Amino acid sequence: MSNKQIFQVYHGPGNVRYGPTGVDLSDFIVSERGIDRPAERSVPSIKGWLMRGLRVDPQTSDITINVIVSRATEGFYWELMPVQNSRVWRWYLENALQRGWPLALVPFVHPKDPGVQTNMDDGEGPSAEVNETSVEEVNAREDGGIVAPVGIQPSGVADEGETVGAIVDEMEREDSDNERVEEADSSDDETDINPAEWASEDFSGLIVSEEDSVRWEYKENEVIQGAIYSRAEDMKEAVKHFAVSLHREFWVAKSNRSQYEVRCVKEKDGCPWRVHAYKGKWKDYWTVSVVTKHTCFLPGVQKYHINITCAFVASEMYAHVIDNLTYEPRSIIRHIEETYKYTISYAKAWRAKQKIIEMRFGTYEASYDNLPRLLGVIEERNPGSSYEVKKFPSIEHPGKSVLQRAFLALHACKMAFVNCRPVLCIDGTFLTGKYRGQILTAIGVDGNNQVLPLAFAFVESENTDRWYWFLKLVKTKVVGMRPNVCLIHDRHAGILRAIGELQFGSMERGYPGVWEDVQSRWCMRHMGANFFKQFKNKELMNMFKRLCNQNQEKKFNELWKRLDELTAKCSDQRAAAPSTAVADPPQALGPLPTDSPTLVRRTGLEIRKFSQWILHEPKEKWAKAYDTGGARYGIMTTNLAEVYNWVMCGVRGLPLVGIVEFILHGTCRYFRDRFQAVLPSMPNNSILFGAFMQKKLEELHKKAMKHRALVQCTQQHRFEILCQDKAGRGIYRKRVKQECVLKGDGTCHCSCAKPKLLHRPCTHVIAATAECGIPDAVYVSQYFSKQAIYHTWSGEIYGFGIAGEFTETNDEVLNIPDPSKLRGKAGRRRTRRIRNDMDESEAGRVKCCYSCYPCCATGSFHLLPGPCASTGP
Repeated sequence: MSNKQIFQVYHGPGNVRYGPTGVDLSDFIVSERGIDRPAERSVPSIKGWLMRGLRVDPQTSDITINVIVSRATEGFYWELMPVQNSRVWRWYLENALQRGWPLALVPFVHPKDPGVQTNMDDGEGPSAEVNETSVEEVNAREDGGIVAPVGIQPSGVADEGETVGAIVDEMEREDSDNERVEEADSSDDETDINPAEWASEDFSGLIVSEEDSVRWEYKENEVIQGAIYSRAEDMKEAVKHFAVSLHREFWVAKSNRSQYEVRCVKEKDGCPWRVHAYKGKWKDYWTVSVVTKHTCFLPGVQKYHINITCAFVASEMYAHVIDNLTYEPRSIIRHIEETYKYTISYAKAWRAKQKIIEMRFGTYEASYDNLPRLLGVIEERNPGSSYEVKKFPSIEHPGKSVLQRAFLALHACKMAFVNCRPVLCIDGTFLTGKYRGQILTAIGVDGNNQVLPLAFAFVESENTDRWYWFLKLVKTKVVGMRPNVCLIHDRHAGILRAIGELQFGSMERGYPGVWEDVQSRWCMRHMGANFFKQFKNKELMNMFKRLCNQNQEKKFNELWKRLDELTAKCSDQRAAAPSTAVADPPQALGPLPTDSPTLVRRTGLEIRKFSQWILHEPKEKWAKAYDTGGARYGIMTTNLAEVYNWVMCGVRGLPLVGIVEFILHGTCRYFRDRFQAVLPSMPNNSILFGAFMQKKLEELHKKAMKHRALVQCTQQHRFEILCQDKAGRGIYRKRVKQECVLKGDGTCHCSCAKPKLLHRPCTHVIAATAECGIPDAVYVSQYFSKQAIYHTWSGEIYGFGIAGEFTETNDEVLNIPDPSKLRGKAGRRRTRRIRNDMDESEAGRVKCCYSCYPCCATGSFHLLPGPCASTGP
């Protein structure tokens, strides 16, 4: 076994600073090097080794060796102590191992005083004391003063002699006068003979380490006699790693508060191997006192190791899983196999990952109890933020409350929304952890089309009551008095009813209308999924999306007519197909809360063409061409909310505290990165808008150059724009004309309707502005300006780490999860992603369930009944 101790050497240019915990050496370069049997080395030999390694010329310069110590009675207050002789050096090594001081050397190089001759004998004699002292310290001693370390001066308070290093040094110096006579014959007085390996040392090849110094550091995967560990858990993990590296198994012979002993499993066969550690009565650390060797032989290649427990795997994989929360159990199995040459079961890898999650984020039950306090701390750290929780008394656990819902909106996000378009994308996603639930999110969009997380909530499930509760808080806490805010969402029945109650109130539930001017629009992608459920054709679904995205009414009507023809043809073909080849029956759109009681909707089997399917759906809800007032600002889907939910995919299985931490840190990163991205453009007056709009305008300018603007009025800026046909050539080229009007109030109108719908100029308007000399930037919404983007991301978000981790189980539990939401089925889910209708529609697949049109019998192919009576044999 090696007797080397790893020391950290601080060298290079830098300044010694002092902070709340004492000396700060972060300015220096840190190198790690091992010293063999350091307690047997003398100070002159170490000084010579350092001078050779640092390339210091002994003729012109000298080195003063300092070490890092703490003399505080409570906690640690680090300071530099000069090592003047070998006695001090041995005293330092002994106390460093016992008290947990870092093994570090801080050599200070200074010019040699011509009047002082350096003595390379043992540094314990009087002459060595002078030779190893700086000129300033010699002068101070001649004046009868005490030299205190830089940054710590005597201030005349009680027990000051225990914290000011210079006072302690002076007291030790006085006590050492009588000891010098006894140590005069010490072996340290021998001539300094450096080992051959020291003579060849070169510090230029040392590895720079920027990690924090380890309190006790020994050879990797080896437990040695005299090793010290701060905690019992650390000692036990070290023993496990030691046993696994030896490819031997052990059993625990003794384990209590003061002793721990393990023995080889082949002890009955005569193997004497054992490791014994103890914790002294008045000590706060564990010491390994006995380590013996194995005499047993390996039986061969073993596949499993009984000491590779779930806790062992969790300790080994902690950093990997925390750095990547999507780390799978199979990857954990592969890592253990590659590292230790043993395999583990999938169940053990899965349990290890769950243990890691609990180690970092606490248990799922504790997160429900800690969540209200955590939200309160976030609100306190970020004044102006809003949070709300909803509870109800627990019947099974008197005195405790069931945490039902929680809501949070950060102040910086609320202020950012003022500078963004009045559009919110709302959506919900599943919690995949131990307890069932939903996360509801409200996402805004900045002038660069980047997501802005505004509010989120944990609720039991998606229904009218939960959505009403969430959207009411969004209105009161986030939107405030801002008018005509548009909500883009899917055609979920709960959302539709909740928005209706917010807008018009509910006589049945006794709710007044609190958001009368809210604009409700449907997501084009979700409508496309509903279209696919009816017509089962991906190509026609894409044509329907083109219809939704059409901005000109004329083209809208033409595409509608064509879609009617093709959907009717598709329905006829499906109706004529054999019953065994027909997919599951078509599904029509569900009723709306605003439907008349006398309205009777067609069923899926009764719908033949597109017009019948979309008959009762208001066009302004799903078609851009009919978007009243351009409330959508051109945003046709809830993709922003879905993208954010996808980002959260890896953390939806965490305890609630972990999810909140992820949202807080992720949002903080959004603000930091995007503010830095827009900051360089602020002094540049030639840049008026964000990167998204700048690029869009460049593209529009290129297209506008192909147009020709003709003035059509005397006093008004009215133009007829001749456009180039995109497809036709020569005599087949069509004459396309648009008309636009530039108004003096900063608004414009075009027959293509894009300026009204998108709140930016189209190519026709840009061609007209070029003709009359008006800047086209006048007609771009201010929400796209760089100033708006700058103010959007200029807010500050403060974390909660300084107030605690909020992961521990409290002594007095006040809040518990709803027991009915506990996932009852054991094991992992069959799929990592909970699929919905859009998955099938985007893939263009249909379910493998078949039906007969005449009799409506459904089922798998081999389960279908025989030919029905209506179709005959």
